[in-house]
Amino acid sequence: MNSYRPLRRSSLRVRPFVVACVCLAALAIGLLISQPNTGAQNTRLILISEADSTRAIALESVTRMKEPFTATAKHFLAADQRTRIQLFVLNLEPSADLSALQAMAEDGNHKTYTLPIEHVDAVPNQQWANSVTVRLPDGIGDVGDVLVQLSYRGVPSNRVRVGIGHVGGGLADDQGAIPTPAPAVTAPTPNTNPITAGNLTSSDVQTIIAQAVSAASALNRAVTVAVTDREGNILGTFQMTGATPRTRFDGNVVFKQTADPVTGLPPQGLEGADFPAALNPARLAAITKAGTAAFFSTFGDAFTPRTASFIIQEHFPPNVSNQPGGPLFGVQFSQLVCSDIKKPGLPFGLSGDSGAVPIYKNGVPSGGVGIEGDGLYTVDRDPTDFDKPVEELIAVAAGRGYEPPALIRGDNIIVGGIRLTYTNVTDADAPRPTTMSFASLPGTVLDPIRSAQPSAFVPTTLGGSPGTIDTRFFPFRASTSGSANALTADDVTRIITQAAHQADITRAAIRQPLGSAARVNITVVDSEGTVLGIFRTFDAPVFGFDVSAQKARTALFYSRSNAGATLRAAGFGNYVDAAAADGLGLNGSVAFTDRAGGFLSRPFFPDGIDGTANGPFSHPINQWSVFNDGLQIDLVRTNLVAALLGSNVPCSSITYIPNGIQIFPGSVPLYKNGELVGGIGISGDGVDQDDIIASAGAEGFLPPAPMRSDQVFVRGIRLPFTKFPRSPDL
Repeated sequence: MNSYRPLRRSSLRVRPFVVACVCLAALAIGLLISQPNTGAQNTRLILISEADSTRAIALESVTRMKEPFTATAKHFLAADQRTRIQLFVLNLEPSADLSALQAMAEDGNHKTYTLPIEHVDAVPNQQWANSVTVRLPDGIGDVGDVLVQLSYRGVPSNRVRVGIGHVGGGLADDQGAIPTPAPAVTAPTPNTNPITAGNLTSSDVQTIIAQAVSAASALNRAVTVAVTDREGNILGTFQMTGATPRTRFDGNVVFKQTADPVTGLPPQGLEGADFPAALNPARLAAITKAGTAAFFSTFGDAFTPRTASFIIQEHFPPNVSNQPGGPLFGVQFSQLVCSDIKKPGLPFGLSGDSGAVPIYKNGVPSGGVGIEGDGLYTVDRDPTDFDKPVEELIAVAAGRGYEPPALIRGDNIIVGGIRLTYTNVTDADAPRPTTMSFASLPGTVLDPIRSAQPSAFVPTTLGGSPGTIDTRFFPFRASTSGSANALTADDVTRIITQAAHQADITRAAIRQPLGSAARVNITVVDSEGTVLGIFRTFDAPVFGFDVSAQKARTALFYSRSNAGATLRAAGFGNYVDAAAADGLGLNGSVAFTDRAGGFLSRPFFPDGIDGTANGPFSHPINQWSVFNDGLQIDLVRTNLVAALLGSNVPCSSITYIPNGIQIFPGSVPLYKNGELVGGIGISGDGVDQDDIIASAGAEGFLPPAPMRSDQVFVRGIRLPFTKFPRSPDL
């Protein structure tokens, strides 16, 4: 018999952070004390405390653990190994001069310490609060409680208690001190869209899970099963009795790393990551695999994680030397759970680990089913061996009766003369046992069974092109950057409409029947990376919703005058130095597209020439894997792990690229009167198609010709700008 229980994190190393987040989100309205100030800051800063004491809401910046904090970090990202603490503050205005912000602590012996401030940022979705990251200084030991205070232009905040070494002791609270909890958070407005993300019922979900568990039992295997709807909403997960909750990231490459036994993180990227069992990474992997199959599948194509594996590696096809990287090289680090665009995201991004199939009901794309059970989260490095892994055998059995039309399967899609993969397992290969009743399945329901959820997308028509929008990004809006050349709402409408019209006449590369128009997601951002509008043409693949925003932001960011300085300030100076060694200043002198940025992000430069050195934004091939691809994963790794532990953080601390960067083609930076004002990103039915649609959208806002990346040579090689398909129009 199976039982239902919510997923719980019982590990003492994980649970404190979860508790801290719950406290921060649920605290009652605090006392907001105002007083005059001579600077831009008009109200006194308030450090947030617990609801019933003056103890600070404070987290260790790497592990997200609560106090007590040690001066030397056990798990560190900085070379000095000092502990960094996140404090949370109210009333810090956006216009405040952060150089005038200071932090101090006083211990029980009245000794004071300066706490260097290293980072300040708004708390995502809680813009009334900011996080302030401070470094514990040398000389502070096991002193117990200290009273911590911020000051702005000499005006002090309240003081809150933080335990250093141990909790307790220290000075008494200041006279008149009271708890200063955060304001209560208003619950989000429920999605009441009558259109659902697919047409699966709870009965369908039970049938799919029962078919999976029955097949696994017939193979004498214990696995975790996940079902999502078309937009990644979890419709149910089930963990069989005896199934491992663990899964380790293994790109199946020579480069090996050992994960930290506590955090599960390897030294670089995610290659070798082995997260704690308390996080139940097998559940997260199964959800990711199911969502991948769902996000990639439309009325015109049906892909699996095996298909994804085929198109994301350093060669296309994989394991064939001196071929360029896969057409979707880097797409695995999209749809992340920390994204501000695709909600819900997928825990590990997009998966290349076989063991999932898309779910179609009566020919309608409706979701995906994912299986995890072998303890490895990997990719298929050798498609020629036609392996038939147990997870894929079970997935095919699970999807029986919910198969896509044969014509649109990935193995009926040809790209550049190469037939894509779908599954190595046929229906005849998959077990066909008698399906057990759902109530008798051996194991536990981790996420409750439910029907397809309301869709995030609402139908609309733009300039005669049918499509859908997310009301968060529609109506299209003007930039608030303050520039005289800033994009207006009319500019945004013109750009997106031009792109949509080009999509309607562009022949798709990965869609059946042949001769279909490309279906794409179109995003425009301003000079700060703020989304001004997103439009999805009819049946655009869901994965492109997040990717199109990544592409637009990446083109914008690399083209900014402060790109290099921003990367260096965020701790990625090694990539800035590598680019400078190749003559790239990242100083606004070059207009970069994603095709150009991606070209610089390959483990071989130029792309596809084995034996050459890596591009400046990548790792050498002997340190490279799909889970350790260089700047792309480094930008998001820390915050992705924090998000997996429950933190509400953007994927990247760099504000221009909050959902990370993308490194395959489909974007153009936007210029107005010679000034960089934004970017357009396209993602859908082929990367060359994405390029031509982006260029059409950017007409009237293209960069000055001398600034284009194809006017730049790196190691004697001309960088690309865009590439159009031959005879693109229908």
